[in-house]
Amino acid sequence: MADRDELDRVIDGALAGYSGAEPLGGLEERVLNRVRVVERRKQLAWVFALVAVAAMVVAVIVVRTPHHLASRSNDVARVVTPAPAQAALAVERPRVVPKRLVKPHALRPKPLPKLEQFPAPTPMTAEERALLAFVEQHPAEARQVFADLQKSDEPIEIQPIQIPPLQSDGAE
Repeated sequence: MADRDELDRVIDGALAGYSGAEPLGGLEERVLNRVRVVERRKQLAWVFALVAVAAMVVAVIVVRTPHHLASRSNDVARVVTPAPAQAALAVERPRVVPKRLVKPHALRPKPLPKLEQFPAPTPMTAEERALLAFVEQHPAEARQVFADLQKSDEPIEIQPIQIPPLQSDGAE
């Protein structure tokens, strides 16, 4: 029990030294600023949530609204009254003829025009033009070069690239 009283006195003495300390200047203002920032973030979160909900409502309305391919005036039946015949033989009642609806295949977009050759030829490169000029100006030599290329059955061998390591001390 005496140890406990001793420990209590040591703790009370240490705490008494802390009680006289004042907080750093501007602490209250910093705490209030932090609270304001948190409040602004909460308000922005609500604003974003409301905008998202409004966008979803608009999307649902747009998706659920029926969209007709033909205008509504085309869906109405028209009444055709026959022209009066010679001396009214019989009174004919007007006929109701339904207006034709647009067929779904008529609404498809027209296909794009097709090229006679696919893929479309590209303009010749400078190398291709040079080869063509060589063949036209020197046909015998061109035949000889191409014959030599066809005779060769050996695979092409490419020498490995040798790159010396870089030196980091500034010397080349």
